[in-house]
Formats: sequence, C-alpha cells, structure tokens
Amino acid sequence: DHFTRLYLVEAILLLCATGRKSRTSLRVSRTYVILKWADMVEEQEDVSERINECVQFLRRDESGTAEGSSDKLIDEVLQPNRLALPAPPSSAPAQVVGAVDLDDVD
Repeated sequence: DHFTRLYLVEAILLLCATGRKSRTSLRVSRTYVILKWADMVEEQEDVSERINECVQFLRRDESGTAEGSSDKLIDEVLQPNRLALPAPPSSAPAQVVGAVDLDDVD
C-alpha cells in the first residue's frame, strides 16, 4: 500500500533527523542499502522523494568529522562480520595451473 510505504519511510526520515546516534545505528543496520533497493522499485513519486531524503541523510558525513568518515566507521564496524577463506598452509607449495581457454567450453 502506498501510504504504508510512505509512513514507514517517513519514520526512518524522522530517525535520521533525531540525532547522530540514530543515524549511526541506521548506518550500521545497512538501512541505506535497503532504501536504495526500495527506491529502484518504487513507483510513487512522493515515496521515492522521501527515500531520497533518507539516503541523503545516511550518505552525508557528520559535521565536525573528516570527509568519508561515515563510510569508514561502518566499514570498521562490519569488518569482523566479513567471511574470509582460511589461508593455505605455509608448508604447501603453490600450484600453478596453465592458462585455459574457456571460450570454447560450450
């Protein structure tokens, strides 16, 4: 429903406007990514405008901080949650595989 989406986005916009801690919490929750996806499929112009306002709040740097600091903060917070493949044992020799032409596989 159009009005439900509008009210939900306006609630997020109010959270963005309340203070730095609210915006930081929304950034850590990766709300920006969800809003960008919602904006891509949103057909109502007024909802899309409110989503854009939220995105602008979440993407801008906070006053008194260095440029790009908001992105760096989120990257530092999310860093421990990233999955990585374990490093190969150092005693195993590296294997080099010859070049394979995959154009003729089909």
